[in-house]
Amino acid sequence: MIENVITNLESVIIFIAVLSVLIIVHEWGHFITAKSLGVDVERFALGFGPKLFSKVYHGTTYMINAIPLGGYVKMAGDERAECQGKPGEFYSKPVGHRSLVVVNGPVVNFILAYFSFFLVFMIGYPGQSTIIWNLEKGGPAEIAGLQPGDKIVALDSKGVYGWLNLESRLEGSKPGPVNVTVLRGGEKMTKPVVPRIEAKPNIIGKSRMVRDLGVDNLPNIIGGLIENYPSEQSGLQGGDRIIEIDGKMVTSWSDAKDAVAHSTGRQIVLKIVREGKVHVKAVTPKIDWVENENGQKVEERKIGIGPQQELDLFRFGFIDSLANSVEELAYVIKLTCASFWGIVTRTVSAKESVTGPVGIFYIIKGAAEEGISHLLFILGVISASLAIFNLLPVIPLDGGHLFLFLIEKVRGKALPAKIDEYIARVGFGLIVVLALFVFYNDFVRFGWMENIGSWLGHIRKMFP
Repeated sequence: MIENVITNLESVIIFIAVLSVLIIVHEWGHFITAKSLGVDVERFALGFGPKLFSKVYHGTTYMINAIPLGGYVKMAGDERAECQGKPGEFYSKPVGHRSLVVVNGPVVNFILAYFSFFLVFMIGYPGQSTIIWNLEKGGPAEIAGLQPGDKIVALDSKGVYGWLNLESRLEGSKPGPVNVTVLRGGEKMTKPVVPRIEAKPNIIGKSRMVRDLGVDNLPNIIGGLIENYPSEQSGLQGGDRIIEIDGKMVTSWSDAKDAVAHSTGRQIVLKIVREGKVHVKAVTPKIDWVENENGQKVEERKIGIGPQQELDLFRFGFIDSLANSVEELAYVIKLTCASFWGIVTRTVSAKESVTGPVGIFYIIKGAAEEGISHLLFILGVISASLAIFNLLPVIPLDGGHLFLFLIEKVRGKALPAKIDEYIARVGFGLIVVLALFVFYNDFVRFGWMENIGSWLGHIRKMFP
């Protein structure tokens, strides 16, 4: 009991620390740019709600407030209606200067993300192992002479760092062979593999062209069950090896995913091996209807199992870490933007893709349990995602202000005050709706709604 309390307390402290770093860095970008351009900064606040601490230094009040879920920089004259035209006021500055103040919040979040990734590559990047588990019969890799157990260490002489990085390097439809360097029995060897060009879904389910080698790194073994999914009630367990789904032989995790996705029955029948004995389990899949890239409603079937994964730490020298950090940041930006666009076009499930403070808490908690490298990586991913989110063209986000400044630059003058106010109200309303959705989604995903319902039930019994 006491150990659980201490563990949860440590997780909360780490969560607050990570969140505080993200907020301080973002607001510091606004703050330092405003100061350098001659804008008077009245307050620099971490958190919202009741004030816990404050100190005035060089004309700026630095504050720590009770709710650490945000922060802000209050500049003189940063409301158009309040600006009196004094030199130190925000709206007294040219539109270019104001844009710099706003955009440098997200910019320093990108810088933090890059620096975090750089440290991760120096310490050891936690990526999925690149050991080949299974080869497609008659596929490109098998024809080239690759074998199960080979560890892919480079593509076209450039080192890879994890299976996701390997897959991202193989995106596109560039013709010609790929020189695949593998480690086999302690020795390196390079094999030219002529890939097959085909469309495959990426990590968020979006289709793109890839140069498929016909290899798989994930075994047909269940690593864990996802909470609140049908697999929890089915009797499946971590460590079960799936050998058959609906009568189709399964030899890799890709086979298992495809079999579930293309199943048609009310129940999915899995044949598994556990402790040397064969068992049969029937699972009723969770079915969602989502729009594909053609705008058509398609069925998405899930049972809530995750693969057994082997993680490796990929360490690099100073120069390679600098280069790999650029690649990783670009990948995270690309994936985050694709997720946002998928949510807007309804080709990606918002429920599955969006998380809020509760979800971030569990992500940070899990990363902290794995070690400093995992925690720094998650810090980088969240920082880059926060920057992109803040650049969305919605008031009160930074992107919303930049959008209004762009209009002002094009028109040669600001929008009328009433229109400005209307846009701000609509934007604020959208953010409130998004916040409510995110919190509700987190509560449902992590079982908090059930707990709340249970507490309300107890209260009703106490006060009939």
